[in-house]
Amino acid sequence: MQELEFAGGRQVTPGGEVKVLSGLQGRAAELDPIDKRDLADPDGVRRALEALISQWRGEARLQYINRRAVRSVWRDGQVARPSACTVWALAGNVVTPEGRIVAVGWSGRGMGLAELKDGERKERFAWMLAAIDRAEPVPTGPRPAVLAPAAAAVLIHEALGHFAEAAPEGRVDIRHRLNVRIASEVFQVQDHPMADGGAAHYDVDDDGVPSLGPVEIVKEGCTTALLHSATSAAAIGVPSTANGRSASIWDPPLPRMSNLVCSPGGDDEEKLLDELGDGVYIHSLSHGSGFANRLGAHVRLAEKVARGRRTGIFLTGGVVDETRGVLLRAVALGNVSSFNENAMCGKEGQVLYDVGTCAPAIRIESLRLRA
Repeated sequence: MQELEFAGGRQVTPGGEVKVLSGLQGRAAELDPIDKRDLADPDGVRRALEALISQWRGEARLQYINRRAVRSVWRDGQVARPSACTVWALAGNVVTPEGRIVAVGWSGRGMGLAELKDGERKERFAWMLAAIDRAEPVPTGPRPAVLAPAAAAVLIHEALGHFAEAAPEGRVDIRHRLNVRIASEVFQVQDHPMADGGAAHYDVDDDGVPSLGPVEIVKEGCTTALLHSATSAAAIGVPSTANGRSASIWDPPLPRMSNLVCSPGGDDEEKLLDELGDGVYIHSLSHGSGFANRLGAHVRLAEKVARGRRTGIFLTGGVVDETRGVLLRAVALGNVSSFNENAMCGKEGQVLYDVGTCAPAIRIESLRLRA
């Protein structure tokens, strides 16, 4: 366990020069002191991790992080309301008895102790480890698929969320992405920094811009808005959407998602599977990524589906190898949306631990898989 406490700042001059300050300098910062009661007790974390790992078969290599930050922004002589944020993350790998490496990625707002102690979460992950240990290799090629909400969240985050983020610092004007069909008409998606249950929770972003509420970014599968920081918005002469977010006070705020919320459809998972016929059910994806028009993710756990029923024949390994238009092949959504327990997101070298994605199950006509 290691504890660190520091203060610092980042100043951008009218000419665009950036100065990084270590320690408070100049005019006194109107910040509340860090309240350590908002941080998890190290002994409590250790006990929770020991109890968590004892439920698993295999060797765990994990890192727990808990951070508390209080920030304020001065712009044009005006002081924005200070904002405070506490985030946590548990990341690493478990090596199963059969030698399979399973990624662990849990994160969100607060201390994380309640999540580490959650019995249902512990049992679910232990079940997944056991299933992965006896799983067969994932078949390659295009397959009809149903994605569980946790797996669907990864595709929605990569295919829709990042597509709607403006270019950092307004380096490129990407308004040509507006009114583009990026998914089938079943998708309605908002970005909402105060969404109930979301990992993000702020009413003032890291630029000091107040949020005006949810921003609709996809309507009936077409993009309707871009997410902006103050800098990217000013570069093209539009208002900020209060999506300027930075990993630390020394990093420039970038246009980033807060909580991505996909509205549910009208079908339960049993109906999605029944209409699938033969294919795969994707329980869990990890390491979601996107570059240019490509999109990928590792398949942690999947299951064969035959005649509309899950078979108990588990699959692991391999990757989803897709384009950003993968959700154009989505034909139906489940009737329940839930937040993914992994809220970590990296962009331009900055990692946030509180980027929420709320998604329903998705049935896709064809999902490309490879070894």
